[in-house]
Amino acid sequence: MKEPRFLEFRIRKFHVNTDTEKRLQKKQPSRIYVNEEALIELTGSKDGGKPVFVQRISPALDGSENPKREATLWKAPEKLDKAVTQMYDAFRDACGYKLGEQVKISLAGGSLEEAKEVVMEVLAEGEKKDELLEEDVPVWEGFLAGRLSLVEHVHAGLVFKGLFVRGPERTWVVGEVNGSKNGNARYLDRKTRVRIRRGSEDGGEGGGQKERGRLVVEGVKGMDAQVKELNRLLRSIGKESYRGIPNPNVVLHGGSGTGKTMLLDKIAKSGWGTVFRIQPKDKLSEIQEAFQRARLQQPSVVLIDQFERLIDKERNNRGAVISTLCEALDDLALVAQTKGVAPKVAVIAACSDYTVDIPNDLKEPNRFSYDIYLPLPDPESRKNILVSLDLAVDPAKESNILNYLSERTHAYNGKDLVRLVEYARRLRYDREEQTSLPTEKLDIVAELNAFTLDTPSAPPEPIYTTRSDYEAAFKIIRPSAMHDINLRPPPLRWSDIGGQDAVKTSLRRAVRISNESPAILARYFDRPPKGFLLYGPPGCSKTMAAQAMATESGLNFLAVKGAELLNMYVGESERAVRALFQRAREVAPSIIFFDEIDSIGGQRHGFGNSSGAGKGGATSGVNVLTTLLNEMDGFEALQGVVVLAATNRPQALDPALLRPGRFDDLIYVSPPDEDARKAIFKGVSEKRLMHEDVDIEALARETEGYSGAEIKGICAVAGVAAYDRWIKSDGEGLGDNPEGLGTTIGITMEDMRKAIASQKRQITPDMIRGFEDWERQFRRH
Repeated sequence: MKEPRFLEFRIRKFHVNTDTEKRLQKKQPSRIYVNEEALIELTGSKDGGKPVFVQRISPALDGSENPKREATLWKAPEKLDKAVTQMYDAFRDACGYKLGEQVKISLAGGSLEEAKEVVMEVLAEGEKKDELLEEDVPVWEGFLAGRLSLVEHVHAGLVFKGLFVRGPERTWVVGEVNGSKNGNARYLDRKTRVRIRRGSEDGGEGGGQKERGRLVVEGVKGMDAQVKELNRLLRSIGKESYRGIPNPNVVLHGGSGTGKTMLLDKIAKSGWGTVFRIQPKDKLSEIQEAFQRARLQQPSVVLIDQFERLIDKERNNRGAVISTLCEALDDLALVAQTKGVAPKVAVIAACSDYTVDIPNDLKEPNRFSYDIYLPLPDPESRKNILVSLDLAVDPAKESNILNYLSERTHAYNGKDLVRLVEYARRLRYDREEQTSLPTEKLDIVAELNAFTLDTPSAPPEPIYTTRSDYEAAFKIIRPSAMHDINLRPPPLRWSDIGGQDAVKTSLRRAVRISNESPAILARYFDRPPKGFLLYGPPGCSKTMAAQAMATESGLNFLAVKGAELLNMYVGESERAVRALFQRAREVAPSIIFFDEIDSIGGQRHGFGNSSGAGKGGATSGVNVLTTLLNEMDGFEALQGVVVLAATNRPQALDPALLRPGRFDDLIYVSPPDEDARKAIFKGVSEKRLMHEDVDIEALARETEGYSGAEIKGICAVAGVAAYDRWIKSDGEGLGDNPEGLGTTIGITMEDMRKAIASQKRQITPDMIRGFEDWERQFRRH
């Protein structure tokens, strides 16, 4: 049968202003309004009052049915766009429609029928439907009939709040009109039968109430502990066994891609109750409406994703939104305390950081006092996630590849793992296309097979995704958690640093410890060292050593200059330090490198002397240092994180930073000795065009007391002199043939000696004695 003609509309609020509109809202709440052109197109007349069907175009968010609701169609009293329809709030609530949603309206035919029977149901919060005493039923039916007589058009879902006859105050809802849960009809006083449905009755059509799902999250890989805790809290919602205890309103928080939205979607799809989603762009009235409807349509779920955006500091009415949320949550708690049973309303929010994003007012008891942190998956969790994905690898090698990927993907979240697997599979598909025969060759093979009487050959070997595919994918698919952090220091290696063998040994040990299993570490350490301070004169490769450590280790590298963490606004610097350590924990194993640590780790009595600190500078500096001390050796274990710092002024550091448990290993990066200077000159000579008269051993002897940076500067100055000579010779004498090495076009010994003479030593004997004195004071071994 052909579907009746319909038009699509977007729902807008109907503002009730005049006395006439207020009267119609009470008597005919199922009226919906469109402009005259749409009214004529649908009904063929300018006259209103024709019965129509209204149906949501998109599926319901909670996966429930999307029925046709019965209503009457009227011309809008105000100017209206053809694609817009207006409804009274009571009718929208009953239908579960939201402002801005798209609906289609079609003509039902005939005229509005009479209401033969109206079935009423108790909708009191936290109250059993069968608590109504038998002798009270006739009294309530008569009372409700009197209330309905004030209504001309009665529709399913129409609510009557706060009615009192006998017993407690009750809220009632029209469950059926003429046997339909979506019906609308003309109520006739003393003729329409009003009947109360008891809790023991079937739910009407279909022989029983619709079976609801369980409020439980299932089928989530890689976060067993978090899902278990969430389900424990969800189980208590609306249960009598928790008499008088309000529902736990839960906040899920964690970094990008940790699964917050996915868990909210799982809750929405559980089928336990009607789902109401509060969006960041929702108006204050829409937030209030969502909670009101959730209380009326129990069981229900209120979901708030990206909570921090809902109460963004740039929002003009931020304070009003927070107050509205506080009042809504308090109202739910009050119902539990007064009725003895919590309402069947689950409120779940999600944000990035519970500590920062949730205002203190909303952390009060009975509000958002429960939080579940969703960390980045650890190796075992990553393995579980990967198992659930189609790796498309050789089954014989799957176990080894799984172990390799789970260990190699630190800092990857669930979405990153999906992208990694998809990219590797795409590389396999590309390889398949490259190895497949061209079409014309396939035709020749087919013709040859046609003349062959032998049994067809076996099918070709399957092409699997290989470890090489995944290694190539790693170069493209980076962990999302590190996208906003400088991950790419210059690709230096230990071989690029001349000498400093003791420094290299200490830092290599630090990397090894960060990757070692706790069982092995327990054999040798009570608390494994995690903090390493590089100190020494400027230009002696402290920063280069950190860059080489980052390159060689393969750990996630978070580099920051101490001064970058200082902020003029009170509290911002401390928050930046906490965020830095939190990120390092999430992406462990990792390295935090503080260059110029003395700018935030100076002695506490010195902060007050800073003329540039500005208002509150001394207090701010002390707070930053205190935060740094707590993060390095506080209540929360710093596992899998290496803290590396560099300074030219160790004597300026606060002694609290230097005790074991914070900077465990103090590493003196001294000026290069003769062997180290020789290694630096040799490394430069291998990359540059050097004259044969250059004597590296002599240069090493003549640069006693120079830093590594100064030696690099000497080589650069000598290179400029040789380059100028080459320009004056018009580039002759070398050409494309490297035999020009024996000519004066290369860097000569004379160039090097002139450069040494022009380079002033910045490291003085007094400076060296100062470092040696400090080393004797704090030396650990």
